[in-house]
Amino acid sequence: MKFICPFMWGNYYIETVRSQYEHAHNKRDLGEVENIIKEKHPEYIKAFEKVMNSRKLYIYNMFAMKKSLFDEYCAWLFDILFTLENRIDISDYDKYNARVFGFLSERLFNVWLEKKSLKVKTIDVVFLEKINWLKKIYKFMKRKYKD
Repeated sequence: MKFICPFMWGNYYIETVRSQYEHAHNKRDLGEVENIIKEKHPEYIKAFEKVMNSRKLYIYNMFAMKKSLFDEYCAWLFDILFTLENRIDISDYDKYNARVFGFLSERLFNVWLEKKSLKVKTIDVVFLEKINWLKKIYKFMKRKYKD
């Protein structure tokens, strides 16, 4: 049996993966990724929709897997990301949102996992820096209710 070992996951308790992305980043970019999947990889669209409507996400682009799976994943992922790079203009994005390809690849990893139905074993990550939860919650609320 093939399996993947992501190192971190997150729960979005009060919103979906889609709504979290749309509140934190450029909504159009996620929509364009969805269009690319429909055009180039339509067999993944149901997995995409399921992930976007879920509240759980493997994050940080950290994982361990066999090289053959990694090669397969990268071929699929970078086909989408290079296509996206040609369709969006990030020249006016701030430093945070200019990391769009990393943010989207976190979501796409989950789409790929969902479609492949691979067995997953999660490994915890240790954070060495202190997290300022008040600042983190403030930024979340500011993003969520900016409109």
